Amino acid sequence: MARPTPLRLLAAVLFALALLAAACGGSSSGDKEVLTPVPTGQLLPVVVSSDLAVGQNRFLLGLINQSDNSPVLGAQLQFDFYQSSGDVNTQGPQVTAKALQVTKSYTHTHADGTVETHQAGETGAYEAQVAFDRPGTWNVHATGTANGASLDASASFTVLDKSQSPAVGQPSPRSIQTVLKDVSDISQIDTSFPPIPEEHDMTIADAVTSGKPTVIVFATPAFCTSQICGPTKSVVDELYKNYQAQANFIHVEPYDLAKARAGQGLEPLPWIVSEWGLTSEPWVFLVDKQGNIAGKFEGIVTADELYAALTPLLAPAG
Repeated sequence: MARPTPLRLLAAVLFALALLAAACGGSSSGDKEVLTPVPTGQLLPVVVSSDLAVGQNRFLLGLINQSDNSPVLGAQLQFDFYQSSGDVNTQGPQVTAKALQVTKSYTHTHADGTVETHQAGETGAYEAQVAFDRPGTWNVHATGTANGASLDASASFTVLDKSQSPAVGQPSPRSIQTVLKDVSDISQIDTSFPPIPEEHDMTIADAVTSGKPTVIVFATPAFCTSQICGPTKSVVDELYKNYQAQANFIHVEPYDLAKARAGQGLEPLPWIVSEWGLTSEPWVFLVDKQGNIAGKFEGIVTADELYAALTPLLAPAG
């Protein structure tokens, strides 16, 4: 079997939203990556969502101010979706977007072994729930205002016949990942600081067949190029503190950490690609009491979104 290629990491997307920030696994010297020159025009729209398919989707769009490569935050936006064939546009959904904003962060291990979590500024995107009725190339026209200024930007993206990752309503994969009892130290399977051992007590297979809802986060706070994994993991940890008695919580590092720490690159764990179809990270999946996918969130996600999606899953049956 061919060697698996690294996950896309939303590199062209969230890295741009990270304002030219250094990769999460970078050195402590503060070296910066260089952003690829952007097209002409005031705004650069970036479709964050990498796995859009026919049916209901969580659509994420980022906006970059090209004058200083900063993310446009807190705008009021309308999304108009359409398909084009020659000079003919076929109108699709029209929805109001919701502004999402998070503080980027990453963990860093010093030479003496101490671990620190660093904040790295604000970033954000715009979210909308949208249903696509057919596959192919789609367009989104985003219009609105930010700080009194008018905004207007368009972007194209692909909608698949079928989602690459498990779709809402489908059974969750019964994956058997490495858990705490399989290792001598939690750092072998978790780059969080501080880690939560209870998020590594159960396999996904055991959790999703336990009769309780399950929250699964695929994220690597130490090696996440977008600096979004840390905030996403923190949101899940907040839910864990409030709902640990009512739901299972599982954290999975998507890469081979031994190779990542040895400087051998970011190699995804094969089962994450073969069983979950993930080509980016971070991801959060919610699984209901029956073991079916009840919600999926790629990239930036807020506590309010996850609370709203998890709460109905906790209700008594009947």
